[in-house]
Amino acid sequence: MEKIATDIYTFSELRSSGFTYVDKTEALYAMASGKSGKQFFIARPRRFGKSLAVSTLKALFEGRREIFAGLAIEPLWDWSKKWPVLHLDMGSMQARSVEEFRELLVEHLVDWASELGVAGVSGSLPAILFKRLIDALSAQSPDGRMVLLVDEYDKPLLGHLMKPDVTEFRDELKAFYSVIKTLESKQRFTFITGVSKFSKVSIFSDLNNLNDWTMHPGMATLFGYTHEEVLKYFPGRIHALAEANGLDDKAAFDEIIRWYDGYRFEENAKPVINPVSLGQCFQNSEFNDYWSKTAVPTFLIDILKKHPLNFASIDIADTRLDAYEPDKPDVTTLLYQTGYLTIKGCRTFVATRKYDLGFPNLEVESSFVSRLVPAYAGLDDARAESAQFAAAEALYAHDVPKFLKALKAFFFNIPYDMTDRQNEQMWQTICYVVLRSIGVNVNGEVKTHDGRIDMVAEVPGDIYIIEFKLDRPASEAMEQIKGKEYAGKYALSGKRITLVGIFFSSEKRTIVEELVEEFKG
Repeated sequence: MEKIATDIYTFSELRSSGFTYVDKTEALYAMASGKSGKQFFIARPRRFGKSLAVSTLKALFEGRREIFAGLAIEPLWDWSKKWPVLHLDMGSMQARSVEEFRELLVEHLVDWASELGVAGVSGSLPAILFKRLIDALSAQSPDGRMVLLVDEYDKPLLGHLMKPDVTEFRDELKAFYSVIKTLESKQRFTFITGVSKFSKVSIFSDLNNLNDWTMHPGMATLFGYTHEEVLKYFPGRIHALAEANGLDDKAAFDEIIRWYDGYRFEENAKPVINPVSLGQCFQNSEFNDYWSKTAVPTFLIDILKKHPLNFASIDIADTRLDAYEPDKPDVTTLLYQTGYLTIKGCRTFVATRKYDLGFPNLEVESSFVSRLVPAYAGLDDARAESAQFAAAEALYAHDVPKFLKALKAFFFNIPYDMTDRQNEQMWQTICYVVLRSIGVNVNGEVKTHDGRIDMVAEVPGDIYIIEFKLDRPASEAMEQIKGKEYAGKYALSGKRITLVGIFFSSEKRTIVEELVEEFKG
């Protein structure tokens, strides 16, 4: 049985304690060797092993060959060379104000200097201290250069998105990180990682010399596990998980993919599995939602309440996917960079590329949607859950009137400020979120030979084709379903097909009329 850990982020401890390490050192060598540059940045969602990768690089440049025995990088690396390493862990730099952050950063810089045996580093300005520390460390090295590793560079700022002081934090971090470019000649290697990529007129305006490998094809599987890696490194764990759940090994692996796979960080790359969620699944011998143990950021929900996103059909231009401004966050970009959405496909239009986005897997979707439903509906968790179960039972029992009645329970409670800019897409989005939250296989904006179906919901034995109209009669929705022959797409499914036309009233802010017919084709 493979020994696994989900709470150890130090490479040396992981290796010396005999825990399984999925070998990512070949990809790390591509950066660390110096053959493709020497300063790099990669953004990835939380819980994907960024801190472990930083720790691995630290041990590499310190020349600790013994803990790399048997790994891909061991015969490739020149172990005769070592460099002083400054590892800035910015994850502990969260503060309530810029003044408090500045004091905290100064305190940590002094502590890091002490740990590295650097004397005489003092001052009240973080940027000055940072510069003095880099100067001192580079002076210790035979070639006059040191190694700089910055983990969670954006953590001090993320807690202040959508707050008035976000620009103050941005400017403070910008001034601090500008030292990296100023002292570039004294750095043998620099690696910065975090969750978000801010635009080039923000923090990164002074870091335009960095190689941004966030979407580099060769780095797409550096964080997370490919299917092949899971099968290679965890066969015993897969077998134990299968036995605990009454499955064979193949079925257990298929469930792993359904729950924890699906992240794609470059359009043509292999999908990867969330390593921390997989580890917890192995430890507990249970398929469950481990992602939600770290709560969905409140500011994301607040943005979505004001600007509902059509999760049934999300696309974004490559320029928006890449980065955003801290004081003007784009919710789609945020959801992608924080791991709630991932790349499902890519289309090219002349010089512009558009990415199709969606939830990566069951774990992320269930944890996110379950929090979105009460927020959208204005209900507490217990009442929202009751209405969700009523909707699910009605759909599975093919009781469409009862299902629509359950939907109305949500709409009656939706806050006014969420529906003051009504359109069909907004109501469609709310319906989509409700249906997904109860486990219904639902797709929006489904293409046919003659248009797009607003929504298709599917349960065992039944398919529901749903068309929405705002301030227009349900008969118009039904005419569209029939006139464009939407049901023909599913005629050979072997399932009962039900056509549903829905009329939303902007005045009454709910469903006021519906038409339901069985497809007889």
